[in-house]
Amino acid sequence: MRSKYFPLASVLVITLLLFSSCLNSSDENIEYSPDAQIYAFSLSSRADTSGLLSATQFTIDQVNGKIFNKEPLPFQFHVDSVLLNISGQSSYSSFAQVLLKLQPDSIILWRQSDSVAVDRLLEITVTAPDVETTKKYYFELNIYQQDPYILSWEERVNNYLPIPVESQETIAFKNLFITYWLSGTEIKAVTTLATDGVNWTEVNLTGLPHTVDLSTLVASGDAVYLLDTASESIYKSTDGMSWNPVAVPYSVKAMYGELPSATGGGILTAVDLNNTLTFAKTTDFTAMTLMNSVPAEIPLNDFSSAQIDDPNSYSIKYILLSGGTRADTTPNNGIWILQEKNGKITYIPSRVPVSVSLRGSSLFFYDNKPYLMTTSSDKNILIYSENSGLDWIEAGENQQFPADFNKRTAASIITDADNYIWIFGGISATQTQLVDVWRGRLNKFAGI
Repeated sequence: MRSKYFPLASVLVITLLLFSSCLNSSDENIEYSPDAQIYAFSLSSRADTSGLLSATQFTIDQVNGKIFNKEPLPFQFHVDSVLLNISGQSSYSSFAQVLLKLQPDSIILWRQSDSVAVDRLLEITVTAPDVETTKKYYFELNIYQQDPYILSWEERVNNYLPIPVESQETIAFKNLFITYWLSGTEIKAVTTLATDGVNWTEVNLTGLPHTVDLSTLVASGDAVYLLDTASESIYKSTDGMSWNPVAVPYSVKAMYGELPSATGGGILTAVDLNNTLTFAKTTDFTAMTLMNSVPAEIPLNDFSSAQIDDPNSYSIKYILLSGGTRADTTPNNGIWILQEKNGKITYIPSRVPVSVSLRGSSLFFYDNKPYLMTTSSDKNILIYSENSGLDWIEAGENQQFPADFNKRTAASIITDADNYIWIFGGISATQTQLVDVWRGRLNKFAGI
């Protein structure tokens, strides 16, 4: 007897066979990716309660096959084991296999949930989804081996200026350090390569009267400018040696330095405008843009200034002033932030500890922070600001000057592209001119 269910059963069998055939055909036609590159890498550890490790950014060098952190972890940082997070090109692809080589000589198959002794991790070998292509990465976890915030100092040279020296100032200009000094009724100068500071050569200066105020030296672009306090006029040099007067439209009372700006800077000055002290900005002193009046609190003479131009911020661009005397000859006991806004100069006072003396202090910008060298009892100290100059704190013991660093005021301080701090001369505690050169640098910039 013929079953009435046979045709339906036949259809079902044939359908299942065709479906299975289609599946097998699909599997055979899939092309698995040969990409064995790691595109994302991070570490984490339960022992890292501060979260430093998980916040660390790793560089993946595909060309040389390296994974490392450019910014080292803090001195004495240590965790026993970590979890690795390794990702391919997309979340839809996964590696066929990841092998970890640990020192001294062991290889383990990595599973995402496994903890790894990170201080023993040497290599990561990845096998692509195609099960054939592999790529090897050498792994480095960089940790500072010494305190990165220790300032290490060395005296480069002593007695590099012939006496007598009545006043002095050093600038960086066109790959040179140039020290100018007043001796009697003559201005003299010596130069050295900006990478040296040891071997100095005396140069012949022309065109400078002895009445110029060396503390007003400003290097801007391809020229150096000086203020003659006797005539309230400006002298200019394009090589630092040959000087000529500039026809200035106003009597200049003070030069505060280059004013950084996102739209282009200029030298900020104070000029006499109908017996009113007025801020003015200029690029070469032949033309000057008048701004708002100078407040009575801002110093005019013997101050220290520093250009603050944070490369990581669009808005942190201003001039800092410390010490000096005001128009009424009273001392300036504050640090001021001068910034251009809507064609005017705003002036904001810093909150400086009352115990800090600003007389003869020296400002400079270092490690993306404003610093100030000042005096305390029988020595010099450094203070710095973590919030763009609004508040100041004293540097710790790891940034103290060495015992043989003579206490001084009115020193010239310059920072260079290699993250060195250069200190030139100054006035000693006995009111004599010091003629030495010191150089210091944080350990973090020495690759330690």
